[in-house]
Amino acid sequence: MRRGIEKILLPAGVVAVVAAAIMWSGTVSASIPEQVPHKPLLCTCTGKIVPDQALFWALVDRGVPPRVVESFRIPLSKILDMRKIYPGDRYELVYTSSGEVVRFELVRSPWEKYVVYRQGDSLVAEKDTIPLTHLIVSAEGVVKNTLWESMRSAGIEPAVIMNFTDILSYDFDFVTDTRNGHRFRVVYEKTMFGDSLVGVGRVLLASYQTPDSTYTAIWYVDPEGREGYFDPAGKSMKKALLKAPLNYKRISSHFSYHRFHPILKIYRPHLGVDYAAPTGTPVVASGDGVVVYAGWKGGFGKFIHIKHKNGIETMYGHLSRFAKGIRKGVRVKRGQVIGYVGATGLATGPHLDYRVKVKGKFVNPEKYAFPAEPPVKRKYLSEYKKYARSVLEGAGILANSAESGEGKPGYLSAETGKGRI
Repeated sequence: MRRGIEKILLPAGVVAVVAAAIMWSGTVSASIPEQVPHKPLLCTCTGKIVPDQALFWALVDRGVPPRVVESFRIPLSKILDMRKIYPGDRYELVYTSSGEVVRFELVRSPWEKYVVYRQGDSLVAEKDTIPLTHLIVSAEGVVKNTLWESMRSAGIEPAVIMNFTDILSYDFDFVTDTRNGHRFRVVYEKTMFGDSLVGVGRVLLASYQTPDSTYTAIWYVDPEGREGYFDPAGKSMKKALLKAPLNYKRISSHFSYHRFHPILKIYRPHLGVDYAAPTGTPVVASGDGVVVYAGWKGGFGKFIHIKHKNGIETMYGHLSRFAKGIRKGVRVKRGQVIGYVGATGLATGPHLDYRVKVKGKFVNPEKYAFPAEPPVKRKYLSEYKKYARSVLEGAGILANSAESGEGKPGYLSAETGKGRI
């Protein structure tokens, strides 16, 4: 055994590390992965405008930063009056977490919306409208059971039926005088979005025929801008007063100088007409005028007195309550709700006691011939009669199933356009 030589035994892994350290010398550096910038997150806010809510607060209340709303509100306000954003309008806002608007949409209807979008560094607002189809529709039929059911069976929309009766109500009482076999005809505007009804427009012709009379009204606007409904001869259909100031079930008492009073049990004049109707039925002003009294008046209970032009006065008794804002000195318009049917005062049941005076004297509102508004001006009468003839001929040519009275609407003309009714 040889002395003086010592062997040092090291583990193999340590030997490798030492060898590597001896063989390699240099600078040690850490390898750091390259960082990719994060894209801002997209935020979406959708909803619907509710009553008494502005668009600004609708969005801010849902967490959208005010500066984001203000950024698209400015370009939007250039094409839309922000005060005309209504309950039911829908909105959708897309913006980044850094506060940049990507897109905003305000949907008014399936055929109208407003869009704000990014174009470069700016926001641009546009109105996006879808073309609508505007039609002029003609329909006719025969009354069976009720006028409402008969006109609905002819395909006529409810709003048109209401306008039809309003137009002719100065001359004909549809509540009491409608009979089976009477004929009706109407021409009106209609707007469609594809196969869907957008809405109905103005009634251009309304005609109702009984065995004794025919009542026809034609819409006309003269060159000076005066508009209204006139008969084929050019006389105005609008009278000083409506035929009746409410929708009633029946007349429970007519105008009489010798009527037996059901409560007082005596005979005395009844210088008005009693219209039986459920409590709460709206009562309207028969014509334009000024309220000269609204309060309690003895046996009439809650009572309204209105003065109209040409020495005409109307009175409304036994009301359950007055409409909001009705008081002495207030001006009212024909057809405006002024009160509601009741049984206040000396009344056996809910009804309206309706009275009319002409130049200080009570008259029978069922029979009195109230003056009409001015007719078509003489200088335009020839032009009007030509127009009226064309409307009447057009409606007659396109009437369907005249013999059976089961006519569905026919189309007089159509055009495509943009916009809303």
